[in-house]
Amino acid sequence: MLKTNIKTVTAFAPATSANLGVGFDIMGLALDAVGDKVTLTRRDDGQIVIDKINSPTGLPLEPNKNTASFALTKMCESLNITCGFSIQIDKGIAMGSGMGGSAASAAAAVVAMNAFLETPVSKEKLVEYALYGEEIASGGKHADNVAPCIFGGITLIRSSQDPVEVINLPHPDLECVIIHPHLQVETKSARGILKPEVSMKLYIEQSAQLAATIASLYRNDIELLRRSMQDLIIEPQRAQLVTGYFDVKKAALNAGAITATLSGSGPSLIAFATNKDEALKVRDAMVNAFSTHNIEADSWISPINPNGAYCL
Repeated sequence: MLKTNIKTVTAFAPATSANLGVGFDIMGLALDAVGDKVTLTRRDDGQIVIDKINSPTGLPLEPNKNTASFALTKMCESLNITCGFSIQIDKGIAMGSGMGGSAASAAAAVVAMNAFLETPVSKEKLVEYALYGEEIASGGKHADNVAPCIFGGITLIRSSQDPVEVINLPHPDLECVIIHPHLQVETKSARGILKPEVSMKLYIEQSAQLAATIASLYRNDIELLRRSMQDLIIEPQRAQLVTGYFDVKKAALNAGAITATLSGSGPSLIAFATNKDEALKVRDAMVNAFSTHNIEADSWISPINPNGAYCL
């Protein structure tokens, strides 16, 4: 049942960084610097229609091809909501940036829809609905962006299947440095280059790094985090997609970053610093490193967002 006194709801969903190096497809965090907004307005004709998209890049207006409208459609079908909605999408996250743009639009849509319900659904169900949008964007139901976008903080996805299970992990008081070079990497193509098999040796080493990373978060152990958040499997394969990647990473570490890695499938990178002053040094070093390759880059410094998506 829908609340009768609400006609329009706007929700904000933050940018996210998936994988965090060692947690391919199962870890991610929410940022606080940029995000997407989705506004839903009730209709009486049962139709779900995208009225307007404010975005620097073209996005599909067809409801079955847009992550926000598709996720909303699936949620309404599941809950037998038949009134219809008009949608406005305000994109703050560049598409193909590795900052969870497709996930944010889907998450904002279902969070806004939840505000219409007399009995709101759980965050786990919201993740389940938003994953339908992520699927049409990336080719699979990967919750490493959607889960932190909705839950906030750092999340571990034990299961992205029904039932969804998301674990919020503790996190140190860190500053995140996000560098978005003016390159584009599509998630589908970035997944396509990955080898389908991993050697036993690499599996063991990466498992140890992942376990130690999670332990470092529970222990608030920065030095353990520095040693353990090192991706041995995905980064070596995807680095080729980002011109100057290893030069930029080296510049970040030399400037004092705790660690640096791809944000999602790239081309953005995420680095961690202990405070704002250190973050500024890391940011400048990374931007300058990209400039030596004649690549311009946008940058943000953000704490980890503990709350995730919310209604405005």
